Amino acid sequence: MKGPIPARAGQRSLGRNRDAFSSAGISLGRSSAARLLFFALLLFAGFCADSAQATNPPVQLVSARRYYTLFLSTPTRPGEPVYPQIRYQGVWECVNWGATGDISLFQQEPAHLPYLAFRAKANGVPVPVEKQGDRYWVPLHFPGGERVRVQIESLQQVLPVDPSQKIDSFEDLIQPTGWKPPIVNYWIVVDLGRLFTAYMVQESKSPAFGLSPRGLPSSPPPSAFPEFLANRILQVSPKGYRIEGSKIWWYYHNLGEAASSPRLETLRVVWQAWYR
Repeated sequence: MKGPIPARAGQRSLGRNRDAFSSAGISLGRSSAARLLFFALLLFAGFCADSAQATNPPVQLVSARRYYTLFLSTPTRPGEPVYPQIRYQGVWECVNWGATGDISLFQQEPAHLPYLAFRAKANGVPVPVEKQGDRYWVPLHFPGGERVRVQIESLQQVLPVDPSQKIDSFEDLIQPTGWKPPIVNYWIVVDLGRLFTAYMVQESKSPAFGLSPRGLPSSPPPSAFPEFLANRILQVSPKGYRIEGSKIWWYYHNLGEAASSPRLETLRVVWQAWYR
């Protein structure tokens, strides 16, 4: 989630809203398969016209939880190809310390990572999402001095950039910028359980990448998932993550304080596409 990027009032107005659950086309991209999110907060009650206010944004992102689940699609007919998919769930707890205002954010759709679904909520209420070109726009209302809980859910398909290499990947920008600091709690979780299980099923039939099965696919030994990572069947960056079961996660506290905040890198997951 790329943080607030102020613009002048009146720079953009939302037209007719479309259904919050939208379909996206599928196409191939030449660059590495990457999931790039760009969010912008616009039209905030005219405060952006004031340079002092632009450098001191009134909206604090108090906490953020970003949850990615990577899995393989289920064929609906014989011979249908299997594609990896990413289900994303993001929850942001925001507080507006300034005046009441309307906010719009957008999320960009990479051509090689098309959205199969996209929806948003604010304080539990569905928000109509408008798709214009390769961007999904989400209008929000921020009452002054109040908290708003924003939820984004999406489903994306990972398309191969070079099928001959049998490598798939996705990326996401995880450096939050432009919010009133600090972000007290910032969680990033990548759930690889379903992809790992699919791999173990394949390995039980014909070991291909050097990870020998030591148990049933439904109950692999505790060492199997770390071995899955160590054998470079799947690689994850940035480093510094922790492993819990078949999930990897990062946690940051008081992010945005200049004295103590790390510079986050791009989240990147690359894996061998044994299913092709």
